[in-house]
Amino acid sequence: MKDNNQAIPIKTNVEKVDIKITNKAGETVFEGQPLTVIPLKTAAKNGYFTPEKYTIIASKDGFQTQTNIIDWHVSIWYWAGNLVIGGLIGYLIIDPITGDMYYLDEEVNLNMSLVQK
Repeated sequence: MKDNNQAIPIKTNVEKVDIKITNKAGETVFEGQPLTVIPLKTAAKNGYFTPEKYTIIASKDGFQTQTNIIDWHVSIWYWAGNLVIGGLIGYLIIDPITGDMYYLDEEVNLNMSLVQK
C-alpha cells in the first residue's frame, strides 16, 4: 500500500547543527547538517518482520549534545488493507518482506540547549 521509504523532516531551533543518524545495526545512514527532510527506510534490509529504528546524535559547539530516537510503528493500512484485499499473502509475505507495513515517527524536533558554564 505504501513505499518503504519515508521522508522525515528534521527541525532544529538553531542553525547549522551537525547530526549523525545510525540505524539499529549501528550503520551510519546520514552525517552532516540536516536538509529539510531526510529519506529513511522503514524496514531493515534483508529482513522479514524487521522494522528499522534510528538514533540521531545532534551536536553544535556551545550546545549540549542531544540524542533522539526515530521509532517505527505498524501502519493501519497493514491491518485494514490486508483484511479487505490482501489476505494472508499480504499479512505474512508481501508486507513483512517489503517493509510496507511500517512507518516511522512523522518528524524530529531537535531543541538544542546551551552548555551551562
